[in-house]
This record gives sequence, C-alpha cells and structure tokens, in this order.
Amino acid sequence: MPDILIGGVRLHYDESGRGPETLVFVHGLMLASESWAGQVAAFSDRYRIVTFDLCGQGRSAHVRAGLDLDNLAADVAELIQSLDAGACHLVGFSMGAFIALRVAARRPDLLRSLVLIGPSAEAEAPRKMPAYRVLIAGVTLFGPRPFVRPLLNILFGPSFLKDPARAGERRHWKRYLERLPRSLAHAARASAHRRSIIHELSAITAPVLVVSGTEDRPVPPATARAVADAIQGARFLPVPDTGHAVMLERPALFNSALDRFLNAARGASGAEPVGDRP
Repeated sequence: MPDILIGGVRLHYDESGRGPETLVFVHGLMLASESWAGQVAAFSDRYRIVTFDLCGQGRSAHVRAGLDLDNLAADVAELIQSLDAGACHLVGFSMGAFIALRVAARRPDLLRSLVLIGPSAEAEAPRKMPAYRVLIAGVTLFGPRPFVRPLLNILFGPSFLKDPARAGERRHWKRYLERLPRSLAHAARASAHRRSIIHELSAITAPVLVVSGTEDRPVPPATARAVADAIQGARFLPVPDTGHAVMLERPALFNSALDRFLNAARGASGAEPVGDRP
C-alpha cells in the first residue's frame, strides 16, 4: 500500500485487480479506503481497482490549511492522472460523492461513468449547521468516543441499527469510530461548509447512477434524487430499509447494481439498465 505526493501532500493509496478498465473509489467522511473492501473483493477479478484515503483522513496526511471540497476534487483528478487511471469508472460515497460530482463536472475527460451513493450537490442545509458545529467542536476537544451514537446514526439507518443479526457489525463500527483521530474534525468542517454546485451538473457527460437508501438521514432520498434530476440521462436507484452507507449495509445488492450499471455503461451485450430515470 504505497503513498504518493498529490498537490504536495502525501496520499495513501492501494491498487489491486486486473482488467482493461479502472474503478476508482472515493470514501466518505469518517471512513477510509478499507470501507470499499466488499467492492474490491467483488470486482478485482475483472477491473483494475484504485482505493485511497482522502487528505485529512485515514493514512493520508492530516492537514488543516486548504482543506475544502474543491481542493480535494483537484486531488482526485491529479491522482487519476498520476496513476494513469483515466478514463475511469468513479464511485463516491457521501463526502466522496460530493467530491466525485466536482471531478465529473470539471474533468469529464477522466471518466467513463459515475456512481454516487448518498450525494448532494447543494450546500449543507442551514437548519443542520448548529448540530454539525457542536459535533465538530466536540470531536475536536474530546475525540469521537463521546459522540459514537450520533456518528452511527449518520452512517446507518434504523433497520440496520436495530437488527439483532447485525450486532457484530455494529460492534465493529462502534470500535472503528471510537478510534478516529480528533483531526477528523478538519475534514468534517470541509464537508459541512461546502458550497452548492448545482449549476455545474449540466457539464457532466458520463453515464450516472445515483444510489440512495430510503432511511438515509444526512442526505435524504429527495436530495439525492435532485442530483439525478439535474444530470441528463442519470438513473436513480432507491434502496429500501437502508441508511446512508448503502455499500456497507447492503453490499450484495449494491455490488449487483454496480455490476449491471458498469456493463450497461460500456454497452455490454444483454446489459440491463439499473434504476429509474427521473
């Protein structure tokens, strides 16, 4: 798992798999490249796969200055070029989806297709900002341990959090969140203070699939669907009884949808469209 200098900052990344086309995965806030393990296992037999940790998270450099979604999107574009991964299939979750939207709109030459889980093209809703400010300040001062319950509620839906059969997974993610560093607050602030890019979405030319859990609390399905509405030809896939982190709660379903979408995007024989067109 090597490191690479992107924009003068050290990013941690990993390459696996083999195939004529490349899948690049962009993780969400609080997560890291390992959050895509279920997709790496499912697709590495037929795709080259690139996962990495965003600046300010995981094993990449944790910096304060200049950490915003525009700079993070520029990092992703430079990483794709540096690893000779374009034109790639770009997959982003949550904050990673916010970033992937910016890459797709500003560097359409780098993409074959775009998959977004829980995306928003809008600025954060003003009514949510007081709670986010308290959470960010609390993590900065005390670390994440006192705030694990609200963090779990951001990532996962009620069905997952109440399912007795998934108690082991919940314990895993609780321990994971408790170990996050206080410096995560800088990335959280960058996500919370993002600006709207709705006016840029018309520049996206790649095939797009928007995936949204019906129990998603931080990015409600209506917000995700608005992204699909704004992109010509985009498809929208709601996932019932599922929260924000669809690929973690429903990996088999997500992998199946991703596989079908990728086949359709490259015009494979017999490929079926995924999701609805708004």
